[in-house]
Amino acid sequence: MAQLTERVFLVGSGLLGNRMSDDYDCNVYYVAAGDKGILIDCGGGRNTHILLDLLAQHGFSGEQLEWIVLTHAHADHSGGAAILQQQFGAKVVCSRLTAELVSGGEDTLGIGKAREQGIYPADYRYESCVPTLVIEDGERLSCGDLELHFVATPGHSRDHMSIYIPQLAALFCGDVLFSNGRIAVQQAEDFSLEELVCSIRKLKRLPAKDLFPGHWQALCGDEGKTMAAAERKFAAGEIPESIV
Repeated sequence: MAQLTERVFLVGSGLLGNRMSDDYDCNVYYVAAGDKGILIDCGGGRNTHILLDLLAQHGFSGEQLEWIVLTHAHADHSGGAAILQQQFGAKVVCSRLTAELVSGGEDTLGIGKAREQGIYPADYRYESCVPTLVIEDGERLSCGDLELHFVATPGHSRDHMSIYIPQLAALFCGDVLFSNGRIAVQQAEDFSLEELVCSIRKLKRLPAKDLFPGHWQALCGDEGKTMAAAERKFAAGEIPESIV
C-alpha cells in the first residue's frame, strides 16, 4: 500500500500499474474522510482480500468503508464491488448507465466474449452488484468531512464518471487519461474519441492539483500538465499514445 498524499492511498494496482494486487485490477484508491473511508474503484474482484490486507497495514478496515465509487462498469474497475458490499455493507455509487451494466452482470458486460478473446482468464467470474445510489452529472455527495463532485466524462466508455474532491484538490479521472497525456483506445461500441476530447477539456477546467488515473502512476502535483499534454496532441490533429 502506498500513501500518495495525506488523505489518498493506493491499495490496489494490476498489470497496467505497479502490480501490487491482482493483475486484473485497476488502480484502487482509498480516501480517508475523517473516520469514514471512500474506495474509488475496486478492482476485478479476483483477490479482494489483498486490498483489505493493504488497507489494514495502514490501520484502516473494511468496516470503515462508507462508499465504493465506480468510475465506470469495466470489470477491472467494478468486479470487487459485490463482495465488498456484501461483506461490509458499503454503499456503491455510480452513474445510471454503470448501474444498469454492473447489475446485469456478465451478460450486459460481455464478460463471456472477453474471456474468449483472452482479455480475462478462462476462470474469471464477474459477480453482479446492485448499486445503492445512482448519481448524475454535476451532483455532489458528502462523506465525512469531504464532498465528492461527479463529472460525466464519456469517451473511454459511455458511462464514465470522474470524481473531483475540492477539499483535496484531487481529481480521480478513471480511464479518461494517463501519464504523459496518454489515453486508452478501446475497440468497443461505446468508445468515442470525439467525446473523450470533450471530457478532457471539461476536466481541464477543474482546479485539480493531484491527478489519480485508473492505471499507471498517480500524478501528485500534476497541476493540469497531463491534460494540457493530451490537449496539445489533439489540437495538432494527432491522437495521443494509447496504453492498450
